[in-house]
Amino acid sequence: MSGLGGFGGWRPALREARTGWPVLVVLAVLSVVLTVASLLWPPVFDGLATKELGRRLAAGQVDGPLVVARAELNAPRNFSGQSTAPQFGTLDSDLTRVGEGMRQGASGELAHTLVRVSGWAQSDGMDLKGEGVPWPNGSPGSVSLAYAQDAADRVRWVAGRAPAQPDGPEQAPVELGMSRRGLEKFGLRIGQRVTLGGRTAFTEAVVVGEFEPLDGSDDLWRELPLLNEPMDAAVPNGYVRYGQAMVAPAALEAMEARGALSLSAVWVFGAAEQPWGTGGTTAGVRELSAGAREFTRSAVTRVCGEVVVDSLACPAGVRTVAPPQLQERLSVLVDGFARQRARTVSLQSFALAGLLAIGVSTAVAAARLGARRREGALALQRARGAGEVALAAVRLLEAVPAVVLGVLAGWAVSGALAGGRPLGGWWPALTAAVLVAGAPAVAVWWQGRASRRAGREPVQRRGAKRALGLSARLVVEGAVLVLAAAGVLQLRLRGATPPGAVEPDLQLALVPVVLGLAAVVVVLRVYPVPLRVLTGWARRRRGTVALVGLSQAGRRSAAAATALLVLVPALGCAVFGALVSGTVRHGRVEAAQWRTGGDAVVLGPSQRHLPLEELAKVPGVGGVLSVRGGVAALTADEDGSVVRGVGLVGVDQAALARFEPGSRVAAALDAAGLSAPLAAGAELPALADAKTAARYPDGSFDADTGASRIRIRIVGVLPAGAERDRAIGPVVGDVSGGPLLVFGGPAAERLPGQTGQRNAAVLFAEPGRAGSVAGAQRIDGTRLRAVVAASAATGGAGGGGSAGGAIRRGAPVEVRDLPGQLNQWADDGLVSALELAFRVAAAIGLLLGLAAVVLELLLGSAERGRMLAYLRTLGLGARAAAGVQLVQLLPVMAAAVIGGTLLGLGLPWLLGPALELRAFTSGPGAPAFAPDWASIALAALGLLVLVPCAAALEGVTGRRRVPQVLRLGEGAQ
Repeated sequence: MSGLGGFGGWRPALREARTGWPVLVVLAVLSVVLTVASLLWPPVFDGLATKELGRRLAAGQVDGPLVVARAELNAPRNFSGQSTAPQFGTLDSDLTRVGEGMRQGASGELAHTLVRVSGWAQSDGMDLKGEGVPWPNGSPGSVSLAYAQDAADRVRWVAGRAPAQPDGPEQAPVELGMSRRGLEKFGLRIGQRVTLGGRTAFTEAVVVGEFEPLDGSDDLWRELPLLNEPMDAAVPNGYVRYGQAMVAPAALEAMEARGALSLSAVWVFGAAEQPWGTGGTTAGVRELSAGAREFTRSAVTRVCGEVVVDSLACPAGVRTVAPPQLQERLSVLVDGFARQRARTVSLQSFALAGLLAIGVSTAVAAARLGARRREGALALQRARGAGEVALAAVRLLEAVPAVVLGVLAGWAVSGALAGGRPLGGWWPALTAAVLVAGAPAVAVWWQGRASRRAGREPVQRRGAKRALGLSARLVVEGAVLVLAAAGVLQLRLRGATPPGAVEPDLQLALVPVVLGLAAVVVVLRVYPVPLRVLTGWARRRRGTVALVGLSQAGRRSAAAATALLVLVPALGCAVFGALVSGTVRHGRVEAAQWRTGGDAVVLGPSQRHLPLEELAKVPGVGGVLSVRGGVAALTADEDGSVVRGVGLVGVDQAALARFEPGSRVAAALDAAGLSAPLAAGAELPALADAKTAARYPDGSFDADTGASRIRIRIVGVLPAGAERDRAIGPVVGDVSGGPLLVFGGPAAERLPGQTGQRNAAVLFAEPGRAGSVAGAQRIDGTRLRAVVAASAATGGAGGGGSAGGAIRRGAPVEVRDLPGQLNQWADDGLVSALELAFRVAAAIGLLLGLAAVVLELLLGSAERGRMLAYLRTLGLGARAAAGVQLVQLLPVMAAAVIGGTLLGLGLPWLLGPALELRAFTSGPGAPAFAPDWASIALAALGLLVLVPCAAALEGVTGRRRVPQVLRLGEGAQ
């Protein structure tokens, strides 16, 4: 025994291991659970994030393609520059050659995301003439010929047939297909012959078919809106009706033979995330965003080579193509997704870290039970000379095989459930496994330390220990509190995201765990105080159940530490998750109300007027508020400094006060006297946000709005929170958080229209009441959209009607209502994944808390049995004995519920700016914390139910071991 200080040999060690197998089983099960959680956490949530990215890509393409390329496709020519048209059957292949060539310029995650490319080509507009062909608006209509490679999948021919190849390249009529609205507006019929006159020559054409869109909102009708719905547009001499006709590719090839030098070509790239894709991972989303930004260059390089000159055409089969001009919205969408995903991963890592900490705490409870069950054998070994290091080493040797088997089993389960995705990093699982395996050794060492201290005279302390009166417990508790305070301070100083942040955010994950330990320390220090008060109250009462139960709870207050070490963090994690979930959902409702303004809103190009009078007549609309929006760069007269990106908002304060009586913006505008008339060329008075007003008090500026310049003067300060005013929310969404100027009265009417900016018509079902889902449902949405589609604002932006309205050619026309805004966020996979992470962590944590309570009850079962047996001999009934056991648990339950709830609710205040949730809400500012009280109550109720269940379970399993009567000469403890 001298070699290991009293080790005792392998056979005694194995015999002890056989007696302690229940604890080893608990450690093995904990290792399995923690390993599966650590390894399976990233692939599961990466898969959910990838699925959400795919949903957002699909939703983003509802408003138009995310990646579009445009170019001029030149007619085929020989080396002498002479036309070699027609070359039938080459246009389609040339479009494919260029489109696929650009798509092959994508690499990495972008190459997997761009799943298809479709090419469209169209000729210049030509005058539509012929016998019996009317001249709308007193002038011939203008029709261009369009071919789409995927038109067969997008239209249904309701009469006639699809256009085919002309019989002859030089003279034969070109076959046309037109929509029903096109035939009606141009006064044509199937079989009618017409003449198309262009800049070079005339060509004969014949209408052979009528089509209708299968889906009037897909990409084809956005990029070629006139194909489905002709449009009247103003020209110097009146109006001209513009439209398009669908043709076969051979028709455009024949037009090249008849003098068309070039065709306008468009390539639309379809984006989708494959189920097996990795776009939702950290590396995948970063690679996709970078690839989308780089694609505007790499695609052109792929087609034209490294040296690209705008004046030189690039080879494209038998034709040449000008260097394509790419427009992409994909990177903006992916960047927004990446910001939300980064916050999701940070919060999910906190849930995982909390789960691992709860698992380790449960292992500590199991280790304490094992040490107590072997207390007699260990005392005998110590009496025979066994050293503490040797005894701890034996416990470690017992635990390591069980933990290793648990880790391997968890790895096998994780691999089977990962679905082919790479597992998470091993370091969380291994860290938890090391702590779980070391728990029995630490428990034995701590027990031996307590035995040594109990068996010797108090030691006279000296030096710092005597001066400070320090004990080991105080040192540990003080270290935990100091570490928690330092972590909180560091998080609050660094903000939401540290410089050079990587995922996951270890600091944000670990600091709440340390705060959980600090909460346990505080609860344990406070726990005896109310318990003594309650015990004193019980002494003054006649019953014995409360007195005995509370007295026993007080005697075992130190033993409650293990249960609280698990229960407080578990409930704190559940409450914090409910708080985050409630805050995000409440913040999204507020953001939807802010973006809508009222019950509904119509947004249109600021350079064109919205149909306010027509909108006011829509059934269900009680009032319409006009709001003008814009952006300007201000040059101060005072020092010449330039302030860029200043949001401009113009609103009639009287109307705003009528529709929203509580609007502080309306009150401020009215108090500033901004309704007074203005002279021609006068400065436009405005109220500025507090920061801008403080920097330029009574300042005057030259404002550059792009196409025009105006003079602006600050005459007052906006009230706090003005940017949150719902009436101006629809037009300041893009500049929220920056400088803001609000104009009222005549100044609002003089704000110039800007290309790319939008005005708003905010609709109220009931003036004087804030917008609501019920109010939005009273408005006739079908009629509202019909009025918008027929308006001049929609037509001037690029076409309307059943083709889907204006999508390109300037700012889009958009109709928003509150239910629609809420529905856009209802299926957000990132928020659902975040809620799932906390629910899983809370559920497993509470189950582990149940296990910890059972272990703690088993730890004191013999002592309680002797006490109850003694009371039974004194005449205590069975029901009263059960009441004593329940009362013993009440203080622990109350401490866990109160401590865990306060911990979960206090974490947002402690974490401060590090807990950034605005990325999920997209509102005017950080959402106010709004706990989900129903979920919090459910978690607390679950704890209150689980603890008595644990007591009942312990009573059933330990019935045979607990003595029912006192043996002769044995006293009650």
